Parts: sequence; C-alpha cells; structure tokens
Amino acid sequence: MRNDVNDNVEARIVAAARTMFIERGYADASMSDIAVAAGIKRSTLHYYFRTKDRLFQAIFVDIVRDIFPRIQNILTEDRPFMSRLNSVIDEYMSLFRKNPALPQFIIGEIQRDVRHLMGVLDSLEFEGYISTIRERMLLEIRRGELRRVPLCMILLTLYSQMIFPFMTRDLVVTLMLADGESFDGFLFEWKRRIMRQIGYLVLNTDNRAEVERIVDATLGIGNDCSVS
Repeated sequence: MRNDVNDNVEARIVAAARTMFIERGYADASMSDIAVAAGIKRSTLHYYFRTKDRLFQAIFVDIVRDIFPRIQNILTEDRPFMSRLNSVIDEYMSLFRKNPALPQFIIGEIQRDVRHLMGVLDSLEFEGYISTIRERMLLEIRRGELRRVPLCMILLTLYSQMIFPFMTRDLVVTLMLADGESFDGFLFEWKRRIMRQIGYLVLNTDNRAEVERIVDATLGIGNDCSVS
C-alpha cells in the first residue's frame, strides 16, 4: 500500500513537472510551482527529486528515452536508405504528435543553455545514436549508394523540416490549409517533400525525377498521383 502511495505521488510530480517544463522551459519552471501543481509540499517534492536538474532529466528522459534505440534499430536494418528514412520520420512525427510542444521546448533549451541539454542527452547515449548514423552512411557511401555529404547538412535539413510544422501548427491550420484539409494530411505531403529534399541531397543520382519516383514508390504513391 505504501508503495502505491509513493508511486501515485511520484506520478503526480512527473506529470506536473512535464507540463511546467514544456510550457515554461527549464529556467522559468520553479520547484515551488511544480509542488503546487502536483498538490504537495515542496519538502515532499525534494524527497522524490532533490534538485530541479534531476527532475528535468527524469522528465526529458521519460519523453525521449525510447526513440533513440528505435531509430538505431531502423538505421541498421537491411533495407533501402529511403525506406529507413521514411520510418525514421514516422517515429519523430509520432513523438511530436504525442508531445506537440516538444519541438519548441527543445529549441528553447538549445538557446538557453545547450551544454545543459547536451548533458541530459549524454545520459541517453546520444553520441552512440549519432555514431550509428555516421557509420551506416559511410558504409553506403563506400558502396556507391549515397553521395559523400557532410552529416551535419543531412541532419540539419532533416530536423529543421521535421520540427517546423509542429512549431507553427496553429499558423499552418489557420492560414495555409484549405477547407477540408487536415493537419495529418498536410504532414503526409510534407513528409514526401522532406524525403525528396534528402533524396536530392544524398542519393547517388542527378536525375531528380528518379529521386521523386523512389520517394513515391517508398510511400506507396502511384504514378498517377499528381504533385502540386
């Protein structure tokens, strides 16, 4: 019974802190406000999480701890690059759908104190994730399947295009979608465009039409589908 009570209190703390951190960022989320939101005394909060940094790490890890291993597994699968890219984008878009404020939160923490954020990412073995991407791409470059493109260019192209629609969702929905269009429908077409941009960048062909054919085949889009 005692463990059930402890688990319930900790769950309330985590839920309150998660909302507070994402809405306000690390600097503006106070332990006092988190305690109030969780309906507990500050001394009780410190019993479970002695410092704000430990609480922040617990929240951030809780949100993203599963995605890096899944991405690494996808990257090492024996299937074409564009097929794996499609699955990687799906993983991130699923994460952002469940946590729509996460992209803005991450950008805010990068601007506030990137070393602090990287310290948290280190606990998730983020460097191993980057190494997996680098090693796999070098292998495919040696095989002649991909161009030799700086990894930073690929990652910046990919991540900037993935997160921007979620950071500007209200604007997209209010001003840019026609009647009857859904945000999910927009995201599917946007993913298609992301994959094309990455394909132009890394696939070992100068034929843009061939890149577009590969992307559409990967997405299961027939040749009769028009491109706006």
